[in-house]
This record gives sequence, C-alpha cells and structure tokens, in this order.
Amino acid sequence: MAPLRPLYMNLLLWSVFALALICALRFGTAQMSAEALLHGDAGLLSGRGFRALCAMTVGAALAVSGLMLQSLTGNPLADPGITGINAGAALMAVATAQFVPSASAGMVMVSAIAGAGLAGLALWLLAGGDAGLGSEGIALRLPLAGLAIEALCLSLAMMLILTDAQSQARYLHWISGAIPPVSRGEAVPLVTICGALGAGIFLCNRLALMTLGADQSHSLGRNPRVTISLTLALVTVLSGASVAIVGPIAFLGLLVPFVARGLAGPALRRAYGYCVPLGAAVLMASDVAGRVIVRPGEIDAGLILAMFGGLGLVMVLTRLLPRGAGVRS
Repeated sequence: MAPLRPLYMNLLLWSVFALALICALRFGTAQMSAEALLHGDAGLLSGRGFRALCAMTVGAALAVSGLMLQSLTGNPLADPGITGINAGAALMAVATAQFVPSASAGMVMVSAIAGAGLAGLALWLLAGGDAGLGSEGIALRLPLAGLAIEALCLSLAMMLILTDAQSQARYLHWISGAIPPVSRGEAVPLVTICGALGAGIFLCNRLALMTLGADQSHSLGRNPRVTISLTLALVTVLSGASVAIVGPIAFLGLLVPFVARGLAGPALRRAYGYCVPLGAAVLMASDVAGRVIVRPGEIDAGLILAMFGGLGLVMVLTRLLPRGAGVRS
C-alpha cells in the first residue's frame, strides 16, 4: 500500500486545487449564483476565469521557485519573495515601464526577468555562493543578503512609482500583489511560466544529486556549477515572469515548499509535483479571501499572503530552530 500513498496525496492536492478554482469563479466582490457559474451566462465568469488563471499559474511558479531555491541553498527559509529576487524583478519592471512608456508587455517581462537575474546573482555572491559551494556557509548568509537586496530594490521601486501619477495608478496595487482582473498583455508571461514549469521537472534529479554535496554530484557525472546555473536560471525566469503579472509576492514560495517537502519526504520530484497544485490553490484562495473580506472593496492577494505568511513563518521557525534545521535541511 505504501507505493500508492503519492497517488492519494496527488488526488487530495488536486482536489484542493479544484475546490479553490470553484471558489475563485463563484465568489467575489459581486454575487454570482451557482446556476450562472454552471451555465456560464454571466459576464463576470470570463473575468474571474482569467483572474483565476493568473493566480493559479503564478502560485505554482512561486511555489516551485521557492522549492528549487531552498533545495539549492540548503536553507528552508529561502524564498524569492523575501530574498530580494522578486524585488529586483519589480524594480526593473517599474523602471522599464516608466522610462520606456511604449514598452510592450513582453519587454516588461524580459526586464523583470533580467532584474530577477541580477538580484539572484547579487544574492548568490553576497551569500558567498562560490566560496560556500559544498559547504553550509551560504545557508547562513543567505537571509541577511536577501533582506538587504529586498529593502534596496523595493524602496527604489516605490520611489519611482510615487514620483509619477500615472505609475501610481497602474503599479501601486500591483506592487502589493494584486491579481489582474483583466488582461493587459499577460499572455506572454503565462506561456513563459508554463514552459519553465515543464522544464523544471527535468532538473529535479540533477538538483537532488546536488543536495548530497558538490563532490558527490561531480562523481556521478553532474557538474555542480552547471546545476547551480540551471537552477538559478529557472528561478529567475519563474520569478521574473510572475512579478510581471502580479508584482512581488512574498511568503508563498517559503510556506508551500515547506508543506510539500513535509508531505513528499526526500523525493524532490515528488515535492515538485505537490508544489504545483498547492501553490496554485493557495494564491487563488488568497485572492478570493481578499475579495470577500471587505466586500465590495478588495484587499490585494499579496497583502493577504503577507498577513498569514508572517504567522506561518513564526510556526516554521518554531519547528526548525529547536532541531537546528535552520542552517541546513
């Protein structure tokens, strides 16, 4: 019976995903009857469908980004949202939109990916990535380096937004993690995320060897530096494309992988598979909560995640620190 457990777990998680999707379509600032949802004869349904699509895709991307970054660095607290990677993407996206007003959605996404890559590179170097290859030094320095990058990039992004009235109207909610209610060029980032999620599956085995140690990975024919480069590239693309759609959301990439790894055990590919429906469900549920709590107003999904994510982080720390797992998992 033991081999069937992953099947049952996948069925459970995808059922949770389906429930979150139904809630995302059914509930919001305006009422929609169950009959209208079933027959699709309400104008709200198409808008909520697009919003749910953005939430599920970005939720899966951020969860997978967190899982891969945590596995690479050996730090269970690594999250693109709180290590500065998403903040770097946000800064570049805002700067591109402000200084190149004619920039297309694809150009903004490319700039966001570039910003995520630069922030990720700075994070890796400041945390001593090269010197810490195969050691635990990077796991210790990563949170401090991430906090510095995040504070710098977010403050600069907010300065750019607040100095321009047009940017305020477009990006003030976006930087708080707002799910877009209508399409404004999100097709390219959505397709990019889906492609990156598919490619990431093939990186799991290679990264799993890396977690055994750089020497062990090299002895089995997998160059650890190539693994590092591929993993950081995947995290960069997923984070940058996600930020281009919903802004710099934090905590989802920390908490969802923590749960997925607890359910999957040491099997990285299995945890990857768990992160996709679980991350999608969490972001959709956060968006629904933000729409119904202060109806007819809205609270951005990123703020909902920040509120509950802070509490979740405290719970994670209480579990990790007594066991000494806050350094290396």
